Amino acid sequence: MTRRKLMIAAAELIQDAGFGGLKVADICKRADFAHGTFYLHWKDKRGVAHDVLTAFMEAIRANRPQRQPGQSFYQRLVIGHLYYIDLYRRNIGLMRCQGQLADELDEFAAIGLKANLALAHRVLRAAEREQPSLTAEPIPQRLATALGCIAMVDKLLHEVFARGLAIGLTDDEFAGMLSLSWHRSLLGRDP
Repeated sequence: MTRRKLMIAAAELIQDAGFGGLKVADICKRADFAHGTFYLHWKDKRGVAHDVLTAFMEAIRANRPQRQPGQSFYQRLVIGHLYYIDLYRRNIGLMRCQGQLADELDEFAAIGLKANLALAHRVLRAAEREQPSLTAEPIPQRLATALGCIAMVDKLLHEVFARGLAIGLTDDEFAGMLSLSWHRSLLGRDP
């Protein structure tokens, strides 16, 4: 329970101030624990940030919308993009922190890479269910295409929510545009 309260406090502080503004003293104050309690669980703020971001990425995956019978690949893409747009908007501090630390430290880059590879493989399996002939195409090219789609969404959402880029689309329109791009890239045709 103590570790969990400290992680929640750290997540809230990362969300508010980013990793650069994260201080062990502030984590302990917010969680209402003595300063030394933190060091029973982590060596430094990097340790708690790693655990917070790992738990965050696991929660993203655990709470993603589940496939429903009869859903087309395109419908699944739209639902998934709506989920991710909302998640990114509500957790911009954690998303920004993940990106910043991934650029600086390999251990943080590994968290995002693992999540993106798992997503890319899930997307490829879904595309294959929609269009079984895709299995004849080389996996490296299809994997690179899926990872490119993921990178496009991450970069665009960062520009919209972290930098304030006004694109003039509702969430439904935005998700539809992203999904159409993915569908064309992965299946080579419109839905």
